[in-house]
Amino acid sequence: MNDVRLGRLTGHAVAGGRYDKAILPLGATEYHGPHLPYGTDTIAAEALAAAFARELGQTLVLPPMPYGVSHHHLPFPWTLSVRPDTLSLVVRDVADSLLGNGIAKLLILSAHDGNAPAAQVAARHLSQDHHISVAVFSGWQRKSQAALAGRHRIDLDHAGQSETSLTLYAAPETVRLDLASMEANEPSGLAIDVVGSFADVVPRGYSGAAASGTREEGEAIVAALVRLVVPHLRLLDAHGWKAGAWMRQP
Repeated sequence: MNDVRLGRLTGHAVAGGRYDKAILPLGATEYHGPHLPYGTDTIAAEALAAAFARELGQTLVLPPMPYGVSHHHLPFPWTLSVRPDTLSLVVRDVADSLLGNGIAKLLILSAHDGNAPAAQVAARHLSQDHHISVAVFSGWQRKSQAALAGRHRIDLDHAGQSETSLTLYAAPETVRLDLASMEANEPSGLAIDVVGSFADVVPRGYSGAAASGTREEGEAIVAALVRLVVPHLRLLDAHGWKAGAWMRQP
């Protein structure tokens, strides 16, 4: 299987790749309990980006951003965070660098919920001021939950079953399943978003049935998201990466 990750490719390989678009994975460095690595979100972002790129073709996966907007997780040990405006500026700088290499189509892929607003701000600036065509993907847990309803019970927890499953698939050597536990699910589904410390919601810093995570479920998550997202990216390609009437759902 050919690698599509810029950080793993030689100049010779990239020169012959005929890449015309790129994916920028946005991750985080956060406490994910005793059983998952601090890079769980970064691992997820890069794994999904690579899966999308391989299926789509002519798509380069940029080195993932390992720092995210994680101020709400700072009460937990060794969480590292950047400000939303910092992340937005980094995304814009990276995208500017792409223009010099002839790439003006960018998918920003965030695997951490705190990054999504900053990614949207960056995308607006790039579209309006830099004439870069940008799409944003976020919320992989909720999207895979809908896609796999009736087949897998995908949770929305931090370091819970779904994150454990995806990490077991993408980087199994980093998981300590023997330390995983069965915790209560964190609250979700409110009509409003309340901004504050995650410690006020989940005092231990992790939730959900992590001990029930499996590699098979992780593989199913990635496959379901490829089936969901890649057809939309192909449509985007077919329409020159421009929004339009083609986006109407039947």
